[in-house]
Amino acid sequence: MATSGTFNFSLDIDEVIQEATEMIGGEETLGHEPKSARRSINLLLQDWQNRGVLLWTADTTTVSVSTSVTAYDLGSTVVDVLEVVVNRDETDLQLQRISMEEYLRLPRKGQTGRPSQYAVRRGQAGVTVYLWPIPENTTDLLKFEKVRYMEDVNKSAIQTADISRRFLPCLTAGLAYQLSMKRPGVEGGRIQFLKAEYEERLARAMSEDRERASYYLKPRLNRV
Repeated sequence: MATSGTFNFSLDIDEVIQEATEMIGGEETLGHEPKSARRSINLLLQDWQNRGVLLWTADTTTVSVSTSVTAYDLGSTVVDVLEVVVNRDETDLQLQRISMEEYLRLPRKGQTGRPSQYAVRRGQAGVTVYLWPIPENTTDLLKFEKVRYMEDVNKSAIQTADISRRFLPCLTAGLAYQLSMKRPGVEGGRIQFLKAEYEERLARAMSEDRERASYYLKPRLNRV
């Protein structure tokens, strides 16, 4: 028997909600449930980003440097910065990340040269990167490997969630768990089952969503 030959399976938000409500069981409720479900989906996506870096939310941005500019605002859609390199003469040179406290203790923040360190301030309105030394020319390029927020879910019928389809099983299970806590009449045992199912699916997806390359951790020791 022939296979479909297609590779584009997906679920729109309506289908995610339907799958989740079927997992809960019992009588379906109408009225405000689609709006409530979309709110729960957005909260789930925020929680996922608190648990780790999701590979599809990482990308690289290239910025031209400016002399005497200390800080670079990456905007409100950025969660964090993973790596920064400076490109000079077609060669990428890695910068070392330091804490904002370490940056504050630098005695000469106005020193110019090739940037070798950076600090990240993760504010409520966005992420700002501070460089040291300050760039000495306008020909270098900065490359930021950054993590962005996932896009909001605000409609049901014509939208899909901003996720890899590998995470659809845990999205539906997570929504079922969230809705079961808000739906009257769902037994506590059923809620706990849905929670366990969700956490198992999410752990499996998070474990798979990772870089395959080997890496080594080398501690940086400060001399006293």
